Amino acid sequence: MSIDVNDINLADHAFWRRSDKDDGFAALRRERPVSWHEFPEGPEQGMKGFWSVTRYDDIVAVSQDAKTFRNSPSTYIGDQSVEDARQEGWFLNMDAPEHFKLRQVVSKIFSPAGVQNLARTASKHAEDLVAIARTKDSCDFAVEVAQPFPVAVICDILGAPAEDRKHLHGLTIKALAGDAPEIGGADIVPAAFAELNAYGAELSRRRRKAPKDDVVSLFIATEIDGRKFNDDEVGYFFQLLVTAGMETTGTVGGHMMRLFLANPDQMRLWEDDPDGIAPTGVEELVRMVSPVQHMRRTTAADVEIGGQKIAAGEKVVMWYNSGNKDETRFENPTKFDVRRSPNPHIGFGGGGRHTCLGAHLARLELPMLAKAALANLKNIQPAGEPVYVPSRFVNGLASLPIRYKA
Repeated sequence: MSIDVNDINLADHAFWRRSDKDDGFAALRRERPVSWHEFPEGPEQGMKGFWSVTRYDDIVAVSQDAKTFRNSPSTYIGDQSVEDARQEGWFLNMDAPEHFKLRQVVSKIFSPAGVQNLARTASKHAEDLVAIARTKDSCDFAVEVAQPFPVAVICDILGAPAEDRKHLHGLTIKALAGDAPEIGGADIVPAAFAELNAYGAELSRRRRKAPKDDVVSLFIATEIDGRKFNDDEVGYFFQLLVTAGMETTGTVGGHMMRLFLANPDQMRLWEDDPDGIAPTGVEELVRMVSPVQHMRRTTAADVEIGGQKIAAGEKVVMWYNSGNKDETRFENPTKFDVRRSPNPHIGFGGGGRHTCLGAHLARLELPMLAKAALANLKNIQPAGEPVYVPSRFVNGLASLPIRYKA
């Protein structure tokens, strides 16, 4: 049954509960590649609507034109003050030169060389989580393995104590996927961000008294333009890295097993040659999953995208999940192919100044998780249906029950 594009509202969570979302985006790409969407009844009602960009080439064009398409005042698709946007997204919601200066503070940590320093401890976290699962004959792979793995890695980097990590992950879910009514709705999101900021600020105060070899201590010691960061600013850094580092890789890791179960031939290919398949396999996972489904920009001038004229000051939302399934860019775009090459996906953003800082860390972590799981869990089968989180922002997987032989 075909989808009428007039019935698609990407601001409405009813759309995100549909099983045919990919068909909906295909219809938009085909018939209305740049479309207008209004917020329905609910906590965001009355906020200004937005233009949705769904074709690959248009998304890349928006991403790479930072002069016309600005991150400030906010990358959230609703309405938000500059102050609130900075508290929730820190330098993500800034433009040059401020964005560049703050991004540079963390860029070396998440460079290819920087993340390689984490390889040994990251691999051990993956192996330890799989080892616990191996003592049983079933588990919820999303909840017990995929999600705790990047939580442990990013908290090691930041110096957050082990006993706090489950709570920090819970706050991250509310912050990033809280727009879904099933999680709590948009009203709960600001409080989750605020608590993460406050946690980071308190950790900063503790590190000022007793510095450690962690990133929070690094933030405290860093100067920009002759000024050091205060505790609130360190808290914003902490929150941004916690949310970015936990949920996205955990989301891809859970979907990885879901895709393996739906494509056993691809699971066998990865199992038979984990190191050889990993370079192309990880890129295909990120393309298929698109863990962050959108980002917003705001037009600084009148502009035309895909034949649609858009006035200055309008919201423009790039749907990465749609661009990654664009038929003009990817052959058989809905097929999971771990050997796909080339694979110019936009799962880490469409290029330009705001490309995902955590891409190198994800490329380090995901092969470790796949290798540990496929080496230790055999004859993996579904033990129940996957449970999705109908968030517009994060392609969440709340549960994935599996059974297996150790």
